[in-house]
Amino acid sequence: MPRNPSTGVYSKPAGTTPSVGQVIDPVPWNALTTDLGNEITNSLPRDGSAPMVAPLKAAGGTVSAPGLGFSSNPQTGLYLKGGGLLGFAQNGVDVAFEQDLVYAAKAGDYAAVAADNNAVHRFTANATLTLAAAATLGANWHYTVIADGGNVTIDPNGSEMINGVTTLAILSGQAATIVCSGTAFYAVITVTNQKWRSRFLGEIVYANTAVTGAETPPSSVTDTVWIELTSGLMGVGQFNNAKLTSESISGSAPLVMATAVISYVASPMNGQTIRLINTEGRILRPSISPGTIQNDALQGHRHDLNTTVYTASAGGTGTGGGGSNPLSIGDPITDGTNGTPRTANETRMKNLGVKAYMRIA
Repeated sequence: MPRNPSTGVYSKPAGTTPSVGQVIDPVPWNALTTDLGNEITNSLPRDGSAPMVAPLKAAGGTVSAPGLGFSSNPQTGLYLKGGGLLGFAQNGVDVAFEQDLVYAAKAGDYAAVAADNNAVHRFTANATLTLAAAATLGANWHYTVIADGGNVTIDPNGSEMINGVTTLAILSGQAATIVCSGTAFYAVITVTNQKWRSRFLGEIVYANTAVTGAETPPSSVTDTVWIELTSGLMGVGQFNNAKLTSESISGSAPLVMATAVISYVASPMNGQTIRLINTEGRILRPSISPGTIQNDALQGHRHDLNTTVYTASAGGTGTGGGGSNPLSIGDPITDGTNGTPRTANETRMKNLGVKAYMRIA
């Protein structure tokens, strides 16, 4: 073919440039007209009536003069960025394309690199996530980490910082989106179990665990830490393991005394003694002196003593029949209106047993 397939330059066949008075040789001229017909056929019709039969090769262009633009706005179109990346120019300004989101699960430490831009990694165990230098990752590099089964410590390169600190902990149950500015890192942390996170430190919540499906606070250490206010749960795998110590139980029902000491260094309550009110069967009462312990009691009172005047059997009058004195107070009996009195070994109100839990971190 006279057209160079690499450059697209067309060269006429030899013998097709005649001089005046020369007899035209039909062989080269027929070759010329055949070539011209072929090239016209291979040309792309401007009216779009025929498609390309091979890839269209556009000029690389620049952001201000895209290789593929528009006649009405030549500064808008596609161009080739450095490193073989496709760029989109809009009125001469580059518009960045988002990389495909890539999800992967990680079971241990990981080093995030430039290729992890827009990646989402779910960590299923305690891990350290190291970040390449901010200058290497560049501005707008972003990455999402999900802590699902362990805590993730984010450790930027060298002395670089994230949210103004050298390392940042993402607790199990949290997720964080990390953004690079080109010189530092910033993270937006999302809490997945917001219903427990919204509770105050020291707040006590109740759950009727006798009902199937009732929710209770998380027993494992996540972005919130809870204890169950019940004795005997400090063993491995139990609710209060590694969160309480020095448990003490004394007395017998209904005057059981049960306490323990918070043993969790990340808690502002660490080292303080708390009441195990589930074991004690103790209710909470508003007070101007929080922490005051009171046992059940009956308000001090006295009973009126009614006496009946009897006629003595031997004559005369006096108290008691036949000279006896029947002054005594018997067990409670019905007054004929409010039913049979209920008695027990404690003074209590009508109630329903539930489990109490307290947030400590």
